[in-house]
Amino acid sequence: MKGRTYTIVIPAAKRYGSHWHLGHALNNTLQDILVRMRRMQKYNTLWMPGTDHAGIATQTVVEKRILAEEGKRRTDFTREVFVKRIQAWKDEYEATIIGQLKAMGLFVRTGPDEIYDG
Repeated sequence: MKGRTYTIVIPAAKRYGSHWHLGHALNNTLQDILVRMRRMQKYNTLWMPGTDHAGIATQTVVEKRILAEEGKRRTDFTREVFVKRIQAWKDEYEATIIGQLKAMGLFVRTGPDEIYDG
């Protein structure tokens, strides 16, 4: 792309599965205003939501959930099976985050080739 660029990455949520509160809505609304303003000024804009938080924190949450719900530990699974469980959990909450952004009508890039303009 030629021309000026303007990029914002939305920091990942600190707690997966929680719904955003008013502070999140305000922060993302202000970012949305900045991105739309730059678009009107003919900038090449990118506003990308960060949905994947720190791997160790994610692993810990999944381990606690499996222990509470199934009474199993990560060592009860093969590495491949456990990684798939973490990925499935991450995918579920990533969809929640993206859904919340879309419900607010925000202009975000939700994938390499997808732009959602609410």
